[in-house]
Amino acid sequence: MKIQRGSLFRPEKDHYSIAGILLLIGAFQFFMAVNLAETQFPGYSTTMNTLSHLAGTVPPVEPSATIFNISAILMGILSLASVYLILKSGGCRLFSACLAIASTCAIGVGLFPSYTGNYHIFFASLTFIFGSLAVLFSYRLGLNIPMVIVSLVAGFTSLIIIISGLVWGLGNPIITFLGPGGAERFVAYPVLLYLLALGGYLTSRGKDWVKIRFTQGYF
Repeated sequence: MKIQRGSLFRPEKDHYSIAGILLLIGAFQFFMAVNLAETQFPGYSTTMNTLSHLAGTVPPVEPSATIFNISAILMGILSLASVYLILKSGGCRLFSACLAIASTCAIGVGLFPSYTGNYHIFFASLTFIFGSLAVLFSYRLGLNIPMVIVSLVAGFTSLIIIISGLVWGLGNPIITFLGPGGAERFVAYPVLLYLLALGGYLTSRGKDWVKIRFTQGYF
């Protein structure tokens, strides 16, 4: 059977459409929930306040905290379900492993808000790191060239800011210019928006591969 950049196409076990829908819904609902939670948080600043701040105050600001936490958990669960279906369809294990770790840690972000300290930092850090790696490794799903280019731009945008924070600390020029909240959004949003695009792309992935294999005479 022909290998497609780390993935195998299994027409008898094609679950890419459902996987794509779950991934799209998970990313979309979280993106909208964050924006909704921001409107319900008096004095919230997208420059100075991080995403986790929406649920990280003591006492929590409601309904922002509940909206953010439930949405983060839901995104993690839907993404994990998507990973399962991608693997069942023969999808790349490297991409799937990175997305599975990021998804599990997203659930941890919702269960352990920022006021829990090191627990939250651990889950949030791994979500960002493995989320950006999943974006970069998504090319191994057999994407077309435009999607590969988008994945490189989105993945490296997120990863460069992460590395700058690890190497030069919170006082580095990028974070100083964007502010803590702005810098975190430049880490999270490229990954989130790319997952939206990837979810839409995967809904037709199986059909695309059938056409490719028929055209090239692999059936």
